[in-house]
Amino acid sequence: MPEGLDKLAGGIGKAIETVPDIYDDALKPAAQESSKTLALIPRTINAALVPLRQWIANKEYNLAETEKLLAKKLEHIDEDKIVTPEPYVAVPTIQALSYSMNSDELRNLYANLLAKAMNSEVKDFVHPSFVEIIKQLSPLDSLVFKTIMERKANPLINLIYGKCENPDIPIVTSSRTIATNISDIDIAPTEAISLSIDNLVRQSLISIPENLSYEDEHIYDKILNSAFYKAQQEKYPEDSEGYTFSNQKLIIEKTNLGIAFYKICIMDL
Repeated sequence: MPEGLDKLAGGIGKAIETVPDIYDDALKPAAQESSKTLALIPRTINAALVPLRQWIANKEYNLAETEKLLAKKLEHIDEDKIVTPEPYVAVPTIQALSYSMNSDELRNLYANLLAKAMNSEVKDFVHPSFVEIIKQLSPLDSLVFKTIMERKANPLINLIYGKCENPDIPIVTSSRTIATNISDIDIAPTEAISLSIDNLVRQSLISIPENLSYEDEHIYDKILNSAFYKAQQEKYPEDSEGYTFSNQKLIIEKTNLGIAFYKICIMDL
């Protein structure tokens, strides 16, 4: 093995040694009781749990795959800059990465985080909370976040059904919100993108200021011309009481936490 990869394996090996053998300990009593309860488990549930059993059985294989990922991430880093990662970052990251092997998006986030934790030049910028953030992201969340961070403009629209009490003053005084955080990101169904945006806001990776929009209204054209927007517009026509379909234009802002998370977990070395 080349000296650089040998050093990498040694570094991650030290971190792995600190991982509690919780899986083996947890499985011992379960194995003893399995013969008693197996007959009670419906066949469909048993089949659904097969992948999890395979993950437990392949724990060592997944750790070996983790080392391969890190070798790829760190292949261009000088050998003297590869250091042992802090256990409070490495241990939960390795554990979480090992059960995310079937998701390219999440696997890449964990691998980048661990690789940065092993790079002496950037390890001080690796925050332990990043592990917990990734745990609460879906693969789609990570793609939506990456898209947002790599664009200059991120328009949003809330859909509103309301009416003006005074026709001469175009201010909606009675309304209900139909849908929130409708974006022009089109990598998944509109509702799924909106849910991802909600989750990213919840984790403070992005923010949506109230009553702030782009001066150039053409930025919102893609949303206004989308099939989803037009379908909602047809669904909520003006009624006899004066209720009409309208929208509230907003923007997505990038937070300091989001920028730091992007640099560590999204960007490659």
